[in-house]
Amino acid sequence: MIHRSPRFSDRSILVCQGLCCQKDGSEKLLKAFKSQITSDTKIIPAGCLGKCEKSPIVLTLPRKITYKRVSLEDVSRICNALS
Repeated sequence: MIHRSPRFSDRSILVCQGLCCQKDGSEKLLKAFKSQITSDTKIIPAGCLGKCEKSPIVLTLPRKITYKRVSLEDVSRICNALS
């Protein structure tokens, strides 16, 4: 499925789905974000975000905050930070 690129004014969470991030559990993170987030925030599976050495990576918009080495325990904290 192809997603349009988010505008920087959109409230979005991009979860890297590059090979390194997938190896480190990003598919589970994507599901966890989808189960916890409100409908006004887009959850987007992203291509490689270029920080493979610190995978898995999550980028939040519009503030452009990058989270590195994200675990399932971090998902709630990241969701709360968007509020």
